[in-house]
Amino acid sequence: MRPALAAMAATPPEAPEESSSGLRLRLLGPRLPPDPHARPDRIASLIGMCVGASAGTLYGAILSARIQPLSSWQGSSISVGVGLGLGCLVGYILGPNLTVRPYFWAEETLATLPTSELLGVLGGVIVALAMAALVALIASGLPFGLGWVVAVLVAAVLVPLGLTVGRRRRRDFSMLGIASGSPGPPLAKVVVDTSAVIDGRLLDLARGGFCLYQLIVPQFVLDELQSVADSGDPIRRSRGRRGIAMLEELRSLPGLDLQFPTVDYPSMAEVDARLVRLTREEGASLLTVDYNLDKVAQIAGVRVLNLNQLATALRPSLVAGERLDVEVVKEGREAEQGVGYLEDGTMLIVEGGRYRLGERVPVVVRSVIQTASGRMVFANLDGEEPEAEARRPGPAKSPRKTGGSGR
Repeated sequence: MRPALAAMAATPPEAPEESSSGLRLRLLGPRLPPDPHARPDRIASLIGMCVGASAGTLYGAILSARIQPLSSWQGSSISVGVGLGLGCLVGYILGPNLTVRPYFWAEETLATLPTSELLGVLGGVIVALAMAALVALIASGLPFGLGWVVAVLVAAVLVPLGLTVGRRRRRDFSMLGIASGSPGPPLAKVVVDTSAVIDGRLLDLARGGFCLYQLIVPQFVLDELQSVADSGDPIRRSRGRRGIAMLEELRSLPGLDLQFPTVDYPSMAEVDARLVRLTREEGASLLTVDYNLDKVAQIAGVRVLNLNQLATALRPSLVAGERLDVEVVKEGREAEQGVGYLEDGTMLIVEGGRYRLGERVPVVVRSVIQTASGRMVFANLDGEEPEAEARRPGPAKSPRKTGGSGR
């Protein structure tokens, strides 16, 4: 089902299906991808529970051995049970918060930092740790290991301070010939669906300079596009080749950030599910014209950019046959033409309006032309087309030569 949907621009159905079985199949598929961080969180929580249970049990046993009221069998059982329960609870909460979640945060942050900011952060951390080590050396003579406690507290204060100061002083690294990164904010990421590639309107947006995104076309989308181009159906084959040609032209456009990651999810058979998962992992938006994929992605919490919705938003507000009133303010370039303006400043050419200067006349829109310099609307006088046609001078008639009758 997926290649057929990717090969054509999806349009919303006119009405919901009457068949309950068809509606049920549409709601059940495709399967939504799980959160990529959910499994590591569960594993870290289980490990934290095991470590917490062991530590709580050991602590309860120590308390029962040292505290006289808890030395009995009942007191030992209560102290060990309470320690076991509290250890499991604390380990379950602190397990992911102290392991995988800081790791994922650091990975995402370091992956998006420019080189100068990364060097500034590392420099700030190194300076903070050096100062903490110096404090530990000075305070090493304190009794009961207080020197190490002071050093840890100093490091806990200076390391975040070093991170902040080093990141703010990133411009100092430009004197070393290190680029300070892009002058503006990073481009938003957009994962491109096969249907959006085949549609072709993305290329027009990129040519006009409106594609201010980092476009991501994963390898499994390229594979699907290749299968469409190799199809036995001539219509699907031509669409697939059109999509490949569009990607080649997109790569040649200057200033366009186009990426082709090789990430794949072999456990997911549906390309739709892979697209939704990749979009969630990248924190990106999904560009498509597939109506069903649009709805599934929105249910999964993914932001969708639909080219069909964009085309609807850019549709001209005036259509042929629409009636409106306009004031003719001046003569047009061609004979019999008058010129008026709409409220938004759009020029409206009125055929036969030359004789109605200064009047507000009813007109019927004939056509709307969109040019690089703006929009022009052509209209005829409402109900007066025959009279205007009669007033237009016809072609000059040449005098008829008569025979030599001698009159």
